[in-house]
Amino acid sequence: MVGMNPLEFLEEVQREYMVSAYGDVIDYDEMYSNGNFFDFLQQEYNFKCEDRDKLIESLREMRSRHVISQYENPYYYKFFSDIISNIHRIKDAFMDCHGLDMPLFGTVEFDMFCAQIRCPNSDMPPIILFYSGIIQFAHDITNVLTKAFPIQVLDGEKITFGMEPEKIKDCIKSNRWIEKRFTDIVLSIFFCGNVDMCDVSQPENDYLYRQFSNALTDSFLTFIVAHECAHYYLGHLEKDAIKGIVTVGKVQYENLVPDWEQEFDADYIGALLTIPILNERKMDIQVILGGIYVAMWVLSIIENLQIKGGSDKTTHPLAKDRLLQIKEKLQKIMQTDLRVLEIYDVLFSDLWERFSIIAKDVEGRVLAGRPAAEVTYEQIKKVIYDEAGI
Repeated sequence: MVGMNPLEFLEEVQREYMVSAYGDVIDYDEMYSNGNFFDFLQQEYNFKCEDRDKLIESLREMRSRHVISQYENPYYYKFFSDIISNIHRIKDAFMDCHGLDMPLFGTVEFDMFCAQIRCPNSDMPPIILFYSGIIQFAHDITNVLTKAFPIQVLDGEKITFGMEPEKIKDCIKSNRWIEKRFTDIVLSIFFCGNVDMCDVSQPENDYLYRQFSNALTDSFLTFIVAHECAHYYLGHLEKDAIKGIVTVGKVQYENLVPDWEQEFDADYIGALLTIPILNERKMDIQVILGGIYVAMWVLSIIENLQIKGGSDKTTHPLAKDRLLQIKEKLQKIMQTDLRVLEIYDVLFSDLWERFSIIAKDVEGRVLAGRPAAEVTYEQIKKVIYDEAGI
């Protein structure tokens, strides 16, 4: 690490993650030379790029000038760069941090749902790391959730969804695909740490929900990015912060020991940064708030899974407390009716209750006292899908 600048350090971290996940360094130029890959990104992840060749050429040129990491995935860089640029543009309206540079960030090839802000050491500025799996995860979970909102009015291209809690409960009961996909996602996180093993088949009417799902995903991901940027702008990683050490392969870097009040502050400022950015894109405020709420509910589920897995370590305040604080703080400054968020409480609570029943069945019939590591994910799926008929 001696003599490294922040970009060089970021490259070392990204390289170690690649080797850890894939056993080798990925050649992105080769991967992105195939136009079909961009078609896949546009279809699955709503990635918009009018000129693919121009994007790749621009990123190659930035690499040659050592502006971005040589190990940066072009798609992920473009995606997160657009969000962070907008956050940086409006940040001064929400906090006193004039003159601060845009935070250094990078993406790492790892399938977990995670974003973090780290310090290489006390002499370097913090770096925000986004795990590649966060995008797939956000799309998978919102795609499932939106199917629980029954179509109320379908008039040409204009679709209105029912927002009544009882109708959503009825929709979950009548559409077993929702329960199956939610269960698949949660079990995949618990046993594999990612959602790569999930069934990706979609219902026939998926296209009707695509716009709703993509908007919810945009809000989810923008809030996650804004939360990490808020840590940076609020100075939560100053030199006097108490730190631990994180090791990735051969690389060590410093990890902020979380201050819960700082997490609450980053949530609130993150929400304040998310709302105007998506408002500029004409996104409905109820969808923006829904995406923020879904992100926090997902964290709550992951916390519950960690407890079930035998880990009682907590690095952040409980997500349910963070949800409550965000809701209370936004209610004080916004005229918008936040009762729409109660719908997501009903939705997640119902799905989690159903999953808990399945989890007990898995624990009793499949695990039967054995460590989860001794059971394959396919064995779990066979019991809950084939035998239980979900």
